[in-house]
Amino acid sequence: MNFKFDLPDLQAFNAVAKFSSFRAAAQSLHLSQPALSRRIDKLEDALGVKLLERTTRSVRLSNV
Repeated sequence: MNFKFDLPDLQAFNAVAKFSSFRAAAQSLHLSQPALSRRIDKLEDALGVKLLERTTRSVRLSNV
């Protein structure tokens, strides 16, 4: 496993989990949606699991 992630990556995940929305999470963190998505991707890659189930209309925590 490659544990190369940092506190802002965890904060990004926390915001998405809290708001169940990439748009709202990005706004709360003062990030663009693509930047937020990159942080989530980086965290998922580092941990080797999908943390979020995403569709074009919704996002929810996965059953990991």
